[in-house]
Amino acid sequence: MQSIIEKVSYLQGLSEGLTINEGSPQGKIISGMLAVLNEIADEICALQSQLAQMHSYIECVDDDLLDLEEILAGEEYLEVECGHCGQQLHVETDRFEDEDIIEIICPSCNETVFINDGAFDYQPLPVDEEMEMKNPRPRL
Repeated sequence: MQSIIEKVSYLQGLSEGLTINEGSPQGKIISGMLAVLNEIADEICALQSQLAQMHSYIECVDDDLLDLEEILAGEEYLEVECGHCGQQLHVETDRFEDEDIIEIICPSCNETVFINDGAFDYQPLPVDEEMEMKNPRPRL
């Protein structure tokens, strides 16, 4: 299959072979049309080249994204919502296993979303003790 540039070149050769006079009104139209076709063919070739480059780039990005997905698939995340702007944040649960104090700051509004300084920690009462506190037995 011939490329567009080859087809336009073939048409230009035909017009030269027909000895079309470029001074005549018909010759001006034909030579003008062939010049425009030549410019269109050059633009299409440039676009095809850019498309091939973009396709290659997208394949590389897709491969990198697949690698990241595979890395992240083995990790567990805690989803936290910023109370100020509503941004959803994903934090690795491994960070909370350390004894260090972790402060999570929203990247959108720079507000503190969570601090694991013990303020949120509590020890739930066993069911029996909880029931006894709500309904104490009368002492005899």
